[in-house]
Amino acid sequence: MDPEYADFLRHADGWPAVLQDIDLFGTGDYGSDAYMEAEELVRVIEDEAEIKRGEGFSRLIPIGASRTDIDILVMPCMAESKRPAEIIWLAGGEVERYRTFSEFFRGMIAENHAEADALA
Repeated sequence: MDPEYADFLRHADGWPAVLQDIDLFGTGDYGSDAYMEAEELVRVIEDEAEIKRGEGFSRLIPIGASRTDIDILVMPCMAESKRPAEIIWLAGGEVERYRTFSEFFRGMIAENHAEADALA
């Protein structure tokens, strides 16, 4: 598991509504209905769209999902656990790609700020 994501799980253990209705899964969510639905959606997306995983990466692991839409946040499963993993935002295809978990998290903060500014 990506070291930054593992650290996030140790401290926050998930984050409901990290962006609108997109939740980051906590350790208690793995194996839940929401997680299983996210895994199935990832399989469907993988069958329909080519998603670059990078060298040394295999399957995509959901780390978050929308409660009402098709948005899924995935992390490529790594062969080498010390290497940072990208976070890929999918919604039918690739929406955004972040080099690291911390870059992703800063991106979510920026998205929330932009939405708040738009409402002001």
